[in-house]
Parts: sequence; structure tokens; C-alpha cells
Amino acid sequence: MPVKDEKLVVGALEKVRLHPSDVVLTARIDTGATSASLDARDIHKFEREGVDWVRFQVPTDDQGSQYMEVEREVVRWVRVIQSNSEEGERRPVVEFKFDIGPISQQAEFNLSDRSHLEFPVLIGRNILKDVMLVDVAREYSLDLPSL
Repeated sequence: MPVKDEKLVVGALEKVRLHPSDVVLTARIDTGATSASLDARDIHKFEREGVDWVRFQVPTDDQGSQYMEVEREVVRWVRVIQSNSEEGERRPVVEFKFDIGPISQQAEFNLSDRSHLEFPVLIGRNILKDVMLVDVAREYSLDLPSL
């Protein structure tokens, strides 16, 4: 496990495991992104005991050939403005426990249809901060722990 100054060194692409489903997906590590994003389809908002929740489909593989349904409480809503559009997109933010290499943590992911992008997960600064350094010359440099 490469470590520099007590921080994990990750590559530009790494495998991540989402819990509790144990789905393993490829994540693009992007220091330019403020927050993490997860590919989610058919996002439906509903209320449970007066609290916003969402039900959505998450890919179970990098190709998006199969999906599983997930429900999560909405932590907050964000407006994301993309470089190719002046209008923002309102996205739900949910929490997932996940593993990247030997690190297991809880983090916020905004949900978005990433079908037009190469990778289903984007890891942004909200996850990297204080924990990981990025070596863009590396890819898949970490092993996920066995279950």
C-alpha cells in the first residue's frame, strides 16, 4: 500500500466497493471535482416519516448491464452546474459506506445519470481531503480487501 505522510496514494482510476451491496465499480479520481458522484437511474423522490428519500437503480458492473434498486435518505440537495451548460441540475445527495483500497469510510455522493460518461463513480475532493493523495500516472494501484 503506497503511503506518503500517512496519506494513501491513489491512482487516476481505482476500484471501489459500495456497501451493503458489495458492488465493485471503477471510480475516476478527480481532484477538480468538489464532490463524489454515483451513476443512478430512475431516481424517484418519496417521503418516509416526513423526510426526503430517493429510490434509484445503481449499476452492478462497470458496463451498466445490470442494476439493483437502492433506497437512501436524502442528506441534502445540491445544484450542479456543468461546463457545457449554464443551467444547474438539482441532484439528491445520499450517504454510502464504501471501500477504496484499505480505507473504509462513509461519504456523500450526489446521484446523477452518468451513462454518457466512461466511469460510474467519480471520487471528488470531499473524499480525498486529508486522507488520500492522487498520482495521476497510476491506475488500479490498490487492492480491495477480501470479503
